[in-house]
Amino acid sequence: MQHLDEAHERAEERVAAWLMNKTGRWRVLLIKDVLARLRVVLWCPDKRWETGSREIDQQLEEAASDYWSKAVLRGHKKEHPDGAWQAEAWQAGRSHVATDKLRTVDRHLSKSGWFDAPTEPPWKIRAKNAPAIALFYSFKGGAGRSTALAAVALQLAAAGERVAVLDADLDAPGVGSLLAGYDGVTASCGITDYLLERRILGGEDRLDVADYCHRHATGRGAGADDILVFPAGNFDGRYLEKLARIDYGELPEGTRHPFVSLLEHVRRDLAPSWILLDARAGLGDVSGFLTGGLCHFHVLLGTLAEASWRGLELILERLGGDRVRRGRAQAECLLVASMLPRSDERLFQTLVHRFEDRARDVFSERYYADPGEEPDTLWTLDDIESDDAPHVPVVLPYDERLATFRDLGEVAEPILLRGAYTELAERLRAGCRRFRGRAG
Repeated sequence: MQHLDEAHERAEERVAAWLMNKTGRWRVLLIKDVLARLRVVLWCPDKRWETGSREIDQQLEEAASDYWSKAVLRGHKKEHPDGAWQAEAWQAGRSHVATDKLRTVDRHLSKSGWFDAPTEPPWKIRAKNAPAIALFYSFKGGAGRSTALAAVALQLAAAGERVAVLDADLDAPGVGSLLAGYDGVTASCGITDYLLERRILGGEDRLDVADYCHRHATGRGAGADDILVFPAGNFDGRYLEKLARIDYGELPEGTRHPFVSLLEHVRRDLAPSWILLDARAGLGDVSGFLTGGLCHFHVLLGTLAEASWRGLELILERLGGDRVRRGRAQAECLLVASMLPRSDERLFQTLVHRFEDRARDVFSERYYADPGEEPDTLWTLDDIESDDAPHVPVVLPYDERLATFRDLGEVAEPILLRGAYTELAERLRAGCRRFRGRAG
């Protein structure tokens, strides 16, 4: 029995080898459709079309068997009715390592957020009144992501900075209630409502962004040090219905995704210094949408578990290595080693060193550029000894009090406003200053 991966790999190899024996204007776009079957667009001299289509059909029949759809489409110039989409698909395709005459494109039934996500922030943070957007993400749940975000929000607010917190973990919301308002009250509407209503009502002028958030008092009195919190939504019987209507896929050309509109709306009407986003763990659509480059900073929480590292490798490849290969700077990252037990100091130090060593290896392979490549705009292997390099983790030891508290006030002063959480906030601030200087 031939499995899917084997069929696709053999098909690419056979078509690449076939093309390398062709001279002139031969090229092939190999399309993996939504059911993972293979289709082909073939460009070749007109007089060779019939022969070429038969040859490629034979190659793919032998290589991919049942995974070959037998669909060979003729490649056209842009002026042809089909030429525009073919040209666009070709530009979006991934080049084969052996020859650029072969490119592949994947079509998908779901997870559109991972494939049609914005690759740049909506604004540059060196601009006037431009808050830094920081995403908190962990591949596996239970890493203390929401608590770390809440701690940073408290630290920033305590320093007099205005903070907007968005609970973008729409599948399992939490930080909205963690940073509740007075007497535990949260906004009756939230991000899910905004995303749907923005598409229905149109322009931002028809929505009041204040309707979708509440104010979390830090305990130092109302005013400039308050935190503005956008919950995921009212978690009632209608929440799931709203969530099921949200699409993170590609929008018509010239239109903005409602989530990007929300960020712009928050910036314009609330004027925060920071926007902190809590993203869903794993490979959900929201996480894919937010980890494509929309944010200025990415706080990545990981543990020593192997599954956690596999997820971090995927994200770092997306934010780092893949961008470098496309001639772009890496997205800024800040690594956090989470859930390390501290009951035994010798064991704790051993685990810290183990995490640091693994982080160094993973970032070297997946994130850093080769030495000497545009050092002013890229993180390279030359930076690996720097104390503020992205792979150098902030270590958040496990504290069982964080698993049992009922109100954030119980752990704010003794834990979240001290020690490692202060270091986390300072590293994020330092990253912002460095990024502003580099961008300028």
